Amino acid sequence: MPLLHVERHGRILDEEARDILSLLEECYGRLRPVDLDIVEIVLFENDRLWHSHMMAQRRRVGVTSSDFDDAFIATHEAWTGIPRISISLDRGKAVARPVWEGALRHEAGHSILHGSLEYYVFPMPKALLDVAHEFRTLTSHLTDILYLLTVAVKDMEVTKLLVSNRYSEDQVAYARFVMKPTEQDQDAWDLSSINAEARVLCLVGRFKDLAAATVLASMSYSHRVGLEEIEGSIGYFSREAREALLDTMTKILNDLGNDTFANIRSGAATLATRLIEPMMRGQAPL
Repeated sequence: MPLLHVERHGRILDEEARDILSLLEECYGRLRPVDLDIVEIVLFENDRLWHSHMMAQRRRVGVTSSDFDDAFIATHEAWTGIPRISISLDRGKAVARPVWEGALRHEAGHSILHGSLEYYVFPMPKALLDVAHEFRTLTSHLTDILYLLTVAVKDMEVTKLLVSNRYSEDQVAYARFVMKPTEQDQDAWDLSSINAEARVLCLVGRFKDLAAATVLASMSYSHRVGLEEIEGSIGYFSREAREALLDTMTKILNDLGNDTFANIRSGAATLATRLIEPMMRGQAPL
């Protein structure tokens, strides 16, 4: 089991820290990672401390994608080469216990599968470069599109790892929580009729939300997420947009192998042909 090095920001009660560490230790004990020596666990009293710390870290290491961290319950990254899980106690208090446990185990899964810097600096896939060459207005959005794709692919890999190790109820609770649309999601789609790239960004922006649920819906066991639940969470999209999104997510999952880099390249090709091109050509209208 890896050494868990704890760093605290703000007033963190000992019992709160022990509760988190106990859950993570149990998870690592069950998953038995082979090449994971240390994980940094960074605890924040509140979202303000978390956000300011994360923004400073992003600037220091030169992260160029937009900041999507506010949508996460907890986060994992390895910008320094060491896997780090960042946790805001505020967010833990705002969600049900199964959701909280599912989120923490989810980040532990990332530290096992994606615990080095190479999993956070993916080269731009040729499929995305090609589609941006055809539709030049997408060029300035490529970094964000790639980021959202990589997050979704890695989340699928983690969900498969956790469920295969008998973490199902908490992962279902986590998946159901993150796939709920926000008012901002729906407002953005309502405004997206302005241009096609806005519609593409709205759809790709839901990739992470649906990643775990897509994996769980594909499995047959008593605790699972139904396809109708996923469809309900994107019910504000047009029928054509829903179909393009679900078709893309399902194909990415079906093509998933053991190599994250190959999964990203394959996922980019699927995203380009099954979602971006039809949207940009107006073949999947509002």
